[in-house]
Amino acid sequence: MELDYLPQMPANMDYRIGVCGAGGIVNGAHLPAYRNAGFRVECIYDVDRARAEETAARFEIPRVCSAPEEVADGCDIVDVAVPAWENERVVDVLVEAGVALLVQKPLAEDWETVMRIVRRIRSGAKPAAVNQQMRWEPGVRACRRLLDSGALGTLYNMDFHIYVDTPWNMWGWLKEKETIEVLYHSIHYLDAIRYVTNSQPLSLYSSGAQRPGYDAAGETRTCTHLVFAGDLRATVQCNHHVEWGRPGQQSEFRIDATDGMAVRRLGLLLDYPTGAPDALRYITRGSGEWSEVEFGETWFPDAFVGPMSSLMRALGGEIERPETDVEDNVHTRRLVFAAYESMRTGRAIR
Repeated sequence: MELDYLPQMPANMDYRIGVCGAGGIVNGAHLPAYRNAGFRVECIYDVDRARAEETAARFEIPRVCSAPEEVADGCDIVDVAVPAWENERVVDVLVEAGVALLVQKPLAEDWETVMRIVRRIRSGAKPAAVNQQMRWEPGVRACRRLLDSGALGTLYNMDFHIYVDTPWNMWGWLKEKETIEVLYHSIHYLDAIRYVTNSQPLSLYSSGAQRPGYDAAGETRTCTHLVFAGDLRATVQCNHHVEWGRPGQQSEFRIDATDGMAVRRLGLLLDYPTGAPDALRYITRGSGEWSEVEFGETWFPDAFVGPMSSLMRALGGEIERPETDVEDNVHTRRLVFAAYESMRTGRAIR
């Protein structure tokens, strides 16, 4: 079966991209993906100029800037990959400069700031998207194609099972946050569920905790259950403290439908950031046999091409708006903050 999982590339590949931020995710995912895709990165900025200069040299970026407004000068698109608490300030500058934006998730750490950013972007003339790149993870994309084709029948369940040993020490600042797992990790899965199901949940219940004795301010273990209209349900179960090696770990999602199912192993999380092999298997009632699928691409860095290519297509008028535009992302953000409201109150949230 033709799964058609790759991002659709823009007709115009010559848009000039500027980057705000030269941290680990930019060096490890954004820029490798853009280089592989043949995108044109013109300049980069970071509050640590030395880090920006090092990144520029590594990826042959022509210009290092001293401020976000310099990045906008001479660029068509700015990739904003700064800490979430800096997004509002940087977005204000760039909307005023009149460039298209790709903003790293999460847009902000509270609902009020999210909506201020969205309103500010609405006031501009150029399209803007959020970097919810898991929608272009090959297995996520392929599962949506399987469902759209009708081969699996009617979807009634989607689950993420994430039992891994996450090296939280890589992000010392994150351990100090009172909102950790859902806002910075499971947000990927909540957005992927919205994409694969092509539906909005009606309510959710979420419970968050830590490992006993762990020194983080926020939750590092979660269970979030989403209820949709009819029989459709989805669950995200995460434990980031499975330290006993691969035999006890699991990193996968599955979709169950009336005429088949699919299971995707996400190898990246099993030995992050090195990763282990991915895998996808699916079965349909018509075939009666399991099919194994191998992709040449994986989540990091390849999926990062998707949000940028979609933004370029919107900028060129090929599509009305980017797939992960800020208006769409508000729905994912609602789920994130509903999860924290559920944790606080101990009840399901409509």
